[in-house]
Amino acid sequence: MSLSDLGNPQQLIKRFKRAQKEYDEWRALHQETFDFIMPDRESFNQHSPGKARNRHIFDATATMAIEQFASRIRGAVIPSWRQWAELAPGSIVPPDEKANIAQELEKRTDIVFNALNHSNFYSEINPALIDLGVGTGGIIMDEGEFNSGTLLNFTNVPLSELYPEKPPSGRIRSAWRKHEMALSKIEQVYPGAKLPKELQDKAKNNPDAEETLLNGQLFNPKDGRYYHVILHEGSKALLFDQSFATQRFIVFRWSVVKGETFGRGPAIQVLPDVKTLNKIVQFKLEALALAVGGLYTAVNDGVFNPNTVQLRPKTIIPVGSNNSQNPTLQPLQLGGDPTSVELTVRELQDRINKTFFANVIGEITDPVRTATENMIRQQEMLKQAGASFGRLRSELIEPLLAGLLDILAGLGQLPEQLIVDGSAVTIKHTSPQAKSEDLEDFQNFQTWAATNIELVGPEVFQGTTKVEDFPKRTAEMLGVSPALIRTPEEIQALGEAAQQAAQQQLAAQEVPQGAQPTE
Repeated sequence: MSLSDLGNPQQLIKRFKRAQKEYDEWRALHQETFDFIMPDRESFNQHSPGKARNRHIFDATATMAIEQFASRIRGAVIPSWRQWAELAPGSIVPPDEKANIAQELEKRTDIVFNALNHSNFYSEINPALIDLGVGTGGIIMDEGEFNSGTLLNFTNVPLSELYPEKPPSGRIRSAWRKHEMALSKIEQVYPGAKLPKELQDKAKNNPDAEETLLNGQLFNPKDGRYYHVILHEGSKALLFDQSFATQRFIVFRWSVVKGETFGRGPAIQVLPDVKTLNKIVQFKLEALALAVGGLYTAVNDGVFNPNTVQLRPKTIIPVGSNNSQNPTLQPLQLGGDPTSVELTVRELQDRINKTFFANVIGEITDPVRTATENMIRQQEMLKQAGASFGRLRSELIEPLLAGLLDILAGLGQLPEQLIVDGSAVTIKHTSPQAKSEDLEDFQNFQTWAATNIELVGPEVFQGTTKVEDFPKRTAEMLGVSPALIRTPEEIQALGEAAQQAAQQQLAAQEVPQGAQPTE
């Protein structure tokens, strides 16, 4: 199998055009979401550097909340400088071998996370998680650049440049990125790239000229490999191609509606509230300006000129009449109910913050809560997004770790290529979000054990349950390293040693007083 199975360059560009058609259907919604929630990150249109993009924003609640959303998701699923997942023995590994294999896999987990922590992963995944707040994030992983000092390199793909292909089922495996690149950098970024003659001539005259490239990763179901292609849209030429055993261009979504490729995130869900809040605060500020500066009616009686008068301190204004019943200039009474406006603003702000999981434990001015209450609030937040976190596991974490193992094995950092398919090797999620689920299981286990001991008594309970397996099971729930649990062989050897010591002690007690034990 090869790239030719997927078609020639013209056919590949047609695949991109199909993905672009759906992208165009979503563009208006995506752009409006960025305009109102994160205008500084809007990249669907061209903007000059340093230009203010948020002059139409009158309330920054959503702008700050989506940043907190990305931080919450990262802290719950992929916290920085922590092992948020580990390689574990799969389902086909015999029980008596799991402990030894777990120790070996633990060493490989350390290698993976050491390389990940010393890469640019966390700086590139953060904007991808912000895009996830809209619905869809994208990131590309590859080997580190030569002499860069890191083994891995990651690139965030902005939502404005992301063109996923509709998958038959499951996660997105094929996707495109459309972006500009200077001609002088193409061969640096993609060694061995072959430029057509027209681009070679253009590069000689103007090496800094930028061209539109189509960066695609296409999954071939016939051989199960991922083909990476770089196409030049103008000349319809294939500049570069390579293939991988694992997915390197990862697209992940928050939630998906049947029949749609792009995801829908909390930003789209709360967009009507954000627009309403922005308009109300705009009216509120305009009303405040009127309340402070005042609004007046004036009679143009030939003496008072309303077109030239300036209302400021220490100014004498000529008027035709100062009669209180019929003055030349008098303030206009303003209507409105500021109290109801404040309540509406607060209600909308609270709803936006709740949608983005901001201020989970409340404001700093709120009454002090116990650590247990704060923990329960955090767990409730994690439960609310349980389905979306599950999607992140399958669409982000699992292909990410599989790709990391593939890259590090190719670089000689791992002794062999590990295939994470759940049979020989599986992934155990150890992030705070996963631990909160395990902690709930542990609490249920404690309740079950305490209830049964009280109902039937400790003797019956020990006789009907495998109490010897409790330490191992609770260690799994609490994320304790399997290396601390004795293997069946160690338990058997320890039991035999204890039995031998007991027999020796018994034999010593049976020797008559004053007699010498026989040799």
